[in-house]
Amino acid sequence: MYDARVIANEVLKAAWEDGYDITQIDLQKICYFLNGHHLIEHDQPMIASTFEAWDYGPVQRSLYNQFKKFGSQPITELATAFDPIRRKPKELPQVKTNSVRATIATHLSKYLGIPSFELVEMTHKPETPWSRTRSDAQTSANIGLRITNSMIAEHFEGLCVA
Repeated sequence: MYDARVIANEVLKAAWEDGYDITQIDLQKICYFLNGHHLIEHDQPMIASTFEAWDYGPVQRSLYNQFKKFGSQPITELATAFDPIRRKPKELPQVKTNSVRATIATHLSKYLGIPSFELVEMTHKPETPWSRTRSDAQTSANIGLRITNSMIAEHFEGLCVA
């Protein structure tokens, strides 16, 4: 499993190579969808941290913190980590796991051309992990509105995106 920023960097590099501009909302949703595909194909998440059910859909907090400065504009730089000893940003590692690379290679192109608002709509449909988490939180506690990997995997079973 990888830091969400590592996966985001792989998505950004591939998108830029194919001529796509990616906004923060695009990146959040694409990482969510890739993680869902990886869960059902490899029985484990590709992203180590948990997605949260924010207003505009599933969100990785670390990606939000990294890219919020871009607002709704296209992201123009890769995510970095912070080196506490040198007290400056440092490059994140690249994905080395073949299964994660295969998931990205197989599924990323399905989502790159979908407009942001459609990606949001896809996550907001009834009975999606996002909508179920938001609904469940009205009657039971869920600190951070965390979306469980088991709920994501259940949803992605048999999911088909043209």
